[in-house]
Amino acid sequence: MDQCLVRICERFEEITDFLAHRSQEHDEIVINLFSDFIECFSSLKAEKLEYPKEFQKDVKYYLQGEPVMKKQFEDVEFRYLMLSDFYDFCRLTKRYSKADTKGYEC
Repeated sequence: MDQCLVRICERFEEITDFLAHRSQEHDEIVINLFSDFIECFSSLKAEKLEYPKEFQKDVKYYLQGEPVMKKQFEDVEFRYLMLSDFYDFCRLTKRYSKADTKGYEC
């Protein structure tokens, strides 16, 4: 797993309570983390193809400025949910393990 994606997963763990304890600080973290995810994921080459098509298409259309996609991702909660889906996918497929447990799966 690319190191930029590992860092995104690590940082996501700091805001897993976002929906229950939302704050301006958490909103800013989600906004920045989403931007980092878009930049990182779009820079991947072959590894990108190992992830579900939904992530690939969402990132592609967002970067192309597709109006419906841009409108959806104006919502910080929607950004959080995408990051949450990505994090869950990485955990379920053993691509990523929590930093405080057994390390990273590469």
